[in-house]
Amino acid sequence: MARHAFFIVGDRVVHIANPAGAGVQYHAQLVTLAPTARIEALRHDTAETVLVARHGSLEVMINGATAMVGAGSCVRVPPGITFACRNGGTDAAQVLVRTAPIQPAGAVRRITLQIAAA
Repeated sequence: MARHAFFIVGDRVVHIANPAGAGVQYHAQLVTLAPTARIEALRHDTAETVLVARHGSLEVMINGATAMVGAGSCVRVPPGITFACRNGGTDAAQVLVRTAPIQPAGAVRRITLQIAAA
């Protein structure tokens, strides 16, 4: 998938912005895991990762700790933390993996939205 801000509508990932011009990039990927399939251990030193369980159940491992996560749940993994997950059920599972770079302290960006009534 492209590097965009997004949200989920039903079974679709809807991209709402491409903030690359602001110096910020996102990465989102919807992964389907067969029973016992896994996402091997990952670590992002300069980005946080959010795992969103879409369907099924996931066994999420973060820095050696393990927890089961059901559909509709989300897990935030801070930068510099090792994580992995696997399908902990008997049916296919889906997980949305969203990674976004962290901003250095003091690098605050202000975004203004203007909404007008029709």
